[in-house]
Amino acid sequence: MEQPRSFATIRLKAIALLVVSAYAHTSAQAEDCEPAHIDSVITNSPICIGDHVDLAVVATGDIIGYSWEGPGTGEQFSFTPEFSFLIPLTGDYTVVVYGECGNDTVTVTVTAQGAGAGNGGILQLCDNGPLKPLDIVLGAHDPGGAWTFFGEPHSGIYDPAIDPPGPYVYTVTDTVTCPGANQSASIAVQLTHVGPAQVTSICELDGPVDLSQSLMPGFTENGLWHQYVMLSMEPHAATYDPEVDSSGVFFYMVAGCTTSVTVNEDTAIAWFNDADHDGMGDPSDVIIACTRPEGYVPDSSDACGTLLGTVGSPCDDEDPSTVSDVINAECECLGTLWTSVEPVQHKSTLTVWPNPYTSGPLNLSGDINGPVEVHMVDLHGRTVLLLSGFATEGRVKVAVPTGLSPGTYLVRVVSAGAVLRATLVVR
Repeated sequence: MEQPRSFATIRLKAIALLVVSAYAHTSAQAEDCEPAHIDSVITNSPICIGDHVDLAVVATGDIIGYSWEGPGTGEQFSFTPEFSFLIPLTGDYTVVVYGECGNDTVTVTVTAQGAGAGNGGILQLCDNGPLKPLDIVLGAHDPGGAWTFFGEPHSGIYDPAIDPPGPYVYTVTDTVTCPGANQSASIAVQLTHVGPAQVTSICELDGPVDLSQSLMPGFTENGLWHQYVMLSMEPHAATYDPEVDSSGVFFYMVAGCTTSVTVNEDTAIAWFNDADHDGMGDPSDVIIACTRPEGYVPDSSDACGTLLGTVGSPCDDEDPSTVSDVINAECECLGTLWTSVEPVQHKSTLTVWPNPYTSGPLNLSGDINGPVEVHMVDLHGRTVLLLSGFATEGRVKVAVPTGLSPGTYLVRVVSAGAVLRATLVVR
């Protein structure tokens, strides 16, 4: 007994019968099928100014359709044996004839030798743009010509960064056969000046600033400004206002050309007056600015603005009877009295040479004898060197280590309870 069949089973069987039937029909006709064969191709080459590229093919066989492809055109399809390309490009064109049982292909070359130099015209470019071939303006033209600029040979590739604007002439030597064609054509290159991208800094305390001041001098005016906002280009005023705007890239557009100005908005900070030039500023004398004013520093730790240093810094009270001079809380330079068996006597007859000093031993002469201590004190009141020696007949020679920074130093010589002083310039 035959089992019931499902609808899906019946459908699959019907499809199988159709496939077998179609295969049997194709096999029966295979002996009568003729593959496509191209007998000839008809073109309007060489083309002239204003022409399209017209192609036609004479072919036999069981033909299904045709395809046509030129330089940069992509493949175009048709059911008729002719095709026209609206843009007249010279070069190789490929024609394919598709048949039921075989295809045929042919390549033809379209030239423009008779078109002469083509059409003259105007080429508008951006001065910050890429290299540009001048022949894009000529249209259909004989490719065997040469370019000149005021009689001088030119490559025909215009570089806005190097080449000046003006007339560039293309000349051919082949015979001109197209109506109205000429042996030469002139291309007038015109530049829109926007210049390269620029970067500028603006202080947050500044007033509104004209963005065009950052562009290259001589830029083409009457353009529009834009700014990227949330990945979209939004119109922007020609001024940057620190109270409203923030750092970013602003674009200037005119006549199809674009350049940019990157604005970095600087933050204003506090600067403190360093009247005594010790690197520390007076906290009571402050200026808010983006850049450092002359005589001001970012440090505000100077409690004694008129002294070199601050509270606790070494100093020189110019009293030979004291040592360990420091600035106290009242901004006074005071030292500790020197106490010894013999009272300290101040002598002013100290000679130091060579002075100015560059290198080598340092000679000291004065009312000194026996063991001596030589103190070298910088302008901040800091003892930078402590040397020792033995004076004979009022003279002593000490070795100064290398690396002593250039500047002015106070030389103190302590000998037998006496303190002598002299000024030394180090170069």
